[in-house]
Amino acid sequence: MKLYLQFGHGMIAHCVELLADSVAEGVILSPRDLTLKQLMDVAYNTNSAKKAVLFDPQCYIRDADHARLTEHAYWKVFKKTATNNILTANGAAQIVAPLHAYNVILGTEAVLLPGLMADAVTSDWLNLHRNIATQGARIITDRPVYSTIALSTDATADESQIEAVVEEAARWNVSGFYVVAQAAKYLVEDINWLANLLILTAGLKLLGKKVIVGYSNHQSLCLAAANVDAIASGTWLNVRAFDPSKFYIPDEDEVSRRTTWYYCPQALSEYKIIFLDAAKRTGILNAMKPPTTLGSIFADPLFAGAAPTSVDWKEQTAFRHYLTCLNGQVLQASKSSFDATVNQHRSLLDEAEANLKKFRANGVLGGDRDFSQILDINRSAITMLTHARGAQLRRTW
Repeated sequence: MKLYLQFGHGMIAHCVELLADSVAEGVILSPRDLTLKQLMDVAYNTNSAKKAVLFDPQCYIRDADHARLTEHAYWKVFKKTATNNILTANGAAQIVAPLHAYNVILGTEAVLLPGLMADAVTSDWLNLHRNIATQGARIITDRPVYSTIALSTDATADESQIEAVVEEAARWNVSGFYVVAQAAKYLVEDINWLANLLILTAGLKLLGKKVIVGYSNHQSLCLAAANVDAIASGTWLNVRAFDPSKFYIPDEDEVSRRTTWYYCPQALSEYKIIFLDAAKRTGILNAMKPPTTLGSIFADPLFAGAAPTSVDWKEQTAFRHYLTCLNGQVLQASKSSFDATVNQHRSLLDEAEANLKKFRANGVLGGDRDFSQILDINRSAITMLTHARGAQLRRTW
């Protein structure tokens, strides 16, 4: 499994530095956050670094009104093309053609087709995406085509809707799938949601196609067990967990000061810097230092001897630390067999649990970014995946 950078607000410099350091396979560009000129600049720099470029058209919400997003030429065509018209071949072709033109300009490695977020997976929703896939394969012949599958929280949590998507997607003449699942929270506590995301992505992989899961975070490391090809993550929470409201108005990440968090990968948890002071005072700070195998040196100043809160450690450095560590964990997540990959994730959870108990006993707490309540969610979801798709995954790994 590999990592893509999910582009979000203020990520131009991050992409340049991280991709130059071989952190991530490439970038998934965001028209909500960039003008066409900026898209071209980021794509040029990414291609120059010999990294992959993908372009998320972000056609999830028909009435989205975010100014930057809706000013793009292909989005204007999407906006004025009625949903009933997209259910026809001509209508689907009308929205695919200008999007293809953007991909040509940006030099993408594949075209991510438009995908409306399904509040519920209905026959109309399936027919619409079948039309888009059909016209995408017909019009786009110069690079692979991926269908976008975007699901609401309720749709993802419904097993029957997940199976309907896999059954229908088997008929689409595409090279892969870009999966986006709305998350109720940053770290999701719904076992059915996570299990169904695993079962969905595994089902799509079993079709012999590539699968990339967008808007992910470290909880998504378990997707290696579904044999997905890549996950995508970024800086602010709105590119680590999919929230469709970001396509309406500028989100608060852009207009308010945020707390700086330190990601402790061996605990799968994030901590405010003041709690690293607590760790120093109780003598366990070194236990929170990231393993060197993950490749991040961005957090080194926090462990150099001074009280962590006295260090000028800014959110931009915290973001780069998070993504570098996550990239290292993603690369370690997939093993040579299904069972080995499942065991790798269970070992990761066991290690995190031991560290979390030690940290909590010493007054080091992560609040709503503490993974303690998520450990059993991931364990249960992996077990449900094994029950539903394990035999098939073992045979085809």
